[in-house]
Amino acid sequence: MAQTSSQKCYICTEKNSVFYCYECQHALCAICRERHDKVPALSGHTIADINVIDLSNVQSDKTRCITHEKEYQFYCVKCCDLICGKCATSSHKGHSFSDISEIVSEKRKSAQSALQTLQSNIDVMSSMKDTVKSTHLEKLHFDSQAVIIDITSTFKELHTFTKSKKDIKKTEVEDNEHIEQQSIEEFLKYNDLIHDRYAKVFTSLQNILCEKHDITFYKHYRTIDKDISLLDDIPQEPKLPYVPPLDKTMLYTEIEEYVQSKTETSLCKNCITQEKKLNEILEENKQLKRDLDLKEGELDDKSNEIGRLQDSIKDIETSIPTKRKKKKKGSSDNPRTAEQSRLSPESSLYYPSKLRFKMN
Repeated sequence: MAQTSSQKCYICTEKNSVFYCYECQHALCAICRERHDKVPALSGHTIADINVIDLSNVQSDKTRCITHEKEYQFYCVKCCDLICGKCATSSHKGHSFSDISEIVSEKRKSAQSALQTLQSNIDVMSSMKDTVKSTHLEKLHFDSQAVIIDITSTFKELHTFTKSKKDIKKTEVEDNEHIEQQSIEEFLKYNDLIHDRYAKVFTSLQNILCEKHDITFYKHYRTIDKDISLLDDIPQEPKLPYVPPLDKTMLYTEIEEYVQSKTETSLCKNCITQEKKLNEILEENKQLKRDLDLKEGELDDKSNEIGRLQDSIKDIETSIPTKRKKKKKGSSDNPRTAEQSRLSPESSLYYPSKLRFKMN
């Protein structure tokens, strides 16, 4: 991370540092940098602007061999590690080496590729973030409100249906109550009428019993007795009014059928049974179709046979007149045959009239 440094130059210790040497691990001012570069042994050191590096990270890194405290000079291909000159002749003796610049060049390319990949992923995630914040949240809210509206509408329909059923059931009970009430009122009215008739006769009979004169009593009693005989029988007490109870099973069935009609998937518990019955009906239909085809074949055979018989009858009817003509022609050509026919037993000339009469 770039930062502004107020660190003093390591060499002159007076001026503020402007550069940093990675190998020396010292901060340098501009003048001391020139002196540093003139030293042949230091000509290969890496110098960087101190304002574009993070000294806290640079100074904490080890740029020398931990074992020998020497500068790194080679890259061990076998061990994949940086080594100094002494490492090359001791612990890494016989290994393949390469220049540090070569491996660093490869690693820089890898780092650059990784940087591009990371940048691409960062861009994708940033775009995804914007999309999720805008589209997803908006869609979530819109779809949620749509479902809430659907729920409200569905329960409103269900409430309307159940309310209509409630009103119908209440109306049925109220109508039954009205009919029963009319029946009871008619009975009470009729009962009052009979009661009044009985009371009237009762009063008349009670009064006549106070009559002392026998003739007068008798005449009045005969009239009252006739009235008693004409009195209607006491009406029987009607049965208690009947109020049909709520058929909850039927009500729940109606509600279930209504709900089922609103769903795409059937809620019927007997779907398997119904499917089995449907398969049986389809199989029976196939059998009936096969039987029908068989009967139609038999009917065609009968029709063909009838046609042949009709043709035979026509041929016979056509040949009969021809045969008759031939027969008549043959009879006229043979006189003997005609004479025999004339004298045959069935001929009237063969028998005398008396014998013919007896035979008859």
